[in-house]
Amino acid sequence: MEIRLQAFESLDSTNNYLKKLAAEGAAEGTVVVADKQTAGRGRMGRSFASAAGCGIYMSMLLRPADCTPDCAQSLTAVCAVAVCRAVEKVCGRAPGIKWINDLYLRGKKICGILCESSVKNGKVDYAVLGIGLNVTTRIEDFPEELRETAGSLLTQTGFTFERGKLIAAIIAELSSLYTAWLEAPSVCHAEYKRRCIVLDRQISVSSPEGEYEAVAEGISPDYGLILRLDDGTRRTVHSGEVKIKM
Repeated sequence: MEIRLQAFESLDSTNNYLKKLAAEGAAEGTVVVADKQTAGRGRMGRSFASAAGCGIYMSMLLRPADCTPDCAQSLTAVCAVAVCRAVEKVCGRAPGIKWINDLYLRGKKICGILCESSVKNGKVDYAVLGIGLNVTTRIEDFPEELRETAGSLLTQTGFTFERGKLIAAIIAELSSLYTAWLEAPSVCHAEYKRRCIVLDRQISVSSPEGEYEAVAEGISPDYGLILRLDDGTRRTVHSGEVKIKM
């Protein structure tokens, strides 16, 4: 896959910009990077703090052939594993994954992933994978309501890392893993499961079915979260928010 990189000083959202390019016919492998986002977004419409010069705010365009809409969850998982590998390679630290799309290091969220897709005739026309990785963000740079839960590579390791090296590593790992995923969709399932920090933990779940507590027991082949409820029954969820009970 040929990478076509576009870099900007500021965008409202790298996902928004790349979706416009995708609708205009941009090629797979187009990558958009911004030094700052003025309206960065996460899952469920949440905002994503994107201070200038502090993080990596990037999106990659993919056009998987003959892919059904439910592949978005798998692509999110592929991206999470790829970013973990990149951080581990550049920084020597191994992040964990909080199902389905957040990366944690030493108990703090350092990265969020947002996959948005467009469907035509029942197949995915394109998918945009957005990545927001906090690199040198200080605690005081985060909005006050996030300071207890959010962190960065700097706050969690005490070291600064070059964003350019991290961007290059993320692109390389994601390109490689995506190509492998096209051939074998289960290629990173075992690694995702190994890195998942919620497994075998008591969690609270907020989903369309309501709020409840359960034990996270496993990851299904399509990256749903397998839960054991208090009455012993099992349920697999593919959307919602989970929190680890302390």
